[in-house]
Amino acid sequence: MKVLLVCSAGMSTSLLMNSMRKVAEPGDEVVAVPYSEMDDVVAGYDVVLLGPQIRFRLREASEKLQPSGTPVDVIDMRAYGTMDGPTVMAQARGLLA
Repeated sequence: MKVLLVCSAGMSTSLLMNSMRKVAEPGDEVVAVPYSEMDDVVAGYDVVLLGPQIRFRLREASEKLQPSGTPVDVIDMRAYGTMDGPTVMAQARGLLA
């Protein structure tokens, strides 16, 4: 599963990315980018998760990703705040179920 984490600048999600990588299964990929770069890199990702600070962009991101069928959601605020990689990885997997 390839997960793209997106936030306003890409910095805070990089911490979460490292936490998620610790629980990732072989073959999983987790990458963090700023929202301004999402369009350039999103192709090939299975799931897109937005940081809570850009939840207002959910509709816009959903519309952009609708043609590809890539699911997008906002990362759970509590999991994000505690950098709970296992919970966010489970959220990503749940979007594919």
